[in-house]
Amino acid sequence: MSERTGRSPAPPEAPRPAEIDPRVLTEIGNLGFRARIVADSAVAGLHRSRNRGTSVEFAEHKEYAPGDNLRHLDWRAYARFDRDFVKQFEDESNLRALAVVDASGSMGYPPPDQADRLSKLSYSTTCAGALAYVLARQGDAVGVASYAEKLQIRVPARARRGHLQEILSVLEGLEAKGPTRLSEALDSLAEGLKRRTIVAIFSDLLDGGLDALASAARLRARRHDVIVFHVLDPDELDFPFEDSTRFESMEDDREVQIDARAIRDAYLAEMDRFRSRAEQACRSAQVEYRLVPTSAPPGQVIASVLAGRVRMRSAR
Repeated sequence: MSERTGRSPAPPEAPRPAEIDPRVLTEIGNLGFRARIVADSAVAGLHRSRNRGTSVEFAEHKEYAPGDNLRHLDWRAYARFDRDFVKQFEDESNLRALAVVDASGSMGYPPPDQADRLSKLSYSTTCAGALAYVLARQGDAVGVASYAEKLQIRVPARARRGHLQEILSVLEGLEAKGPTRLSEALDSLAEGLKRRTIVAIFSDLLDGGLDALASAARLRARRHDVIVFHVLDPDELDFPFEDSTRFESMEDDREVQIDARAIRDAYLAEMDRFRSRAEQACRSAQVEYRLVPTSAPPGQVIASVLAGRVRMRSAR
């Protein structure tokens, strides 16, 4: 007979997502199919929408105007300011999420002639599409934006039939070109998002992206939940090049011929500093940072995001 301890049994561990090698996904040309495979490989049931009918969360105060619900008068605010204020609330029943994808030239690495590897942009759109697939399937509002030189809200966050296909179509049509303007993109988001939103940013943060992360603090100040996926190719992380190699910029006409072996140690040290600065900049802005090599199974990336959202909601 087992001993009775009075403790509730430990909950069963959530299943681990299937590890789908990104190289397998290169053989699937259709983004919608890739996104569905990745979404299905993520942990099922991690995210639970807080659909509680009339459950609402306090958003902000507004000064009382005739016709406002008197039950929402804040008497503490009246005692402090000697004016009538009413509380405004936002519906908690669904998540709102916006996937923001860097579509600048550097995201096109590796070039199309290396067909056995997903480019950083293809990897990002696959992850963004899978995230949209999971959230839309649960009835949450999801949208997509892209940026290079400027931000473009391609599909606003909505929850409606047919919305997912519109998102996948937009993601599949993105092309990697032009310079990066992350700071302007984040500033535009801070001004444009009116309701609380999960903002998932997929970017390699090259060409000034680190300085721009300070702009993410404005999004956090407006109560948005911001996640930066720092998407890098294994070549950028490990620098496997040898001998004399020509490197070409993917955002302008710069190029340089160098002895790759001679600079390898210096490059790797600089890359470590770059990643550390990116993580520190996010931490300072109270933004979640995740380093994502394009060799990582994308299903694990999505599963970790959904698990984090569940833990965040359970703590409330």
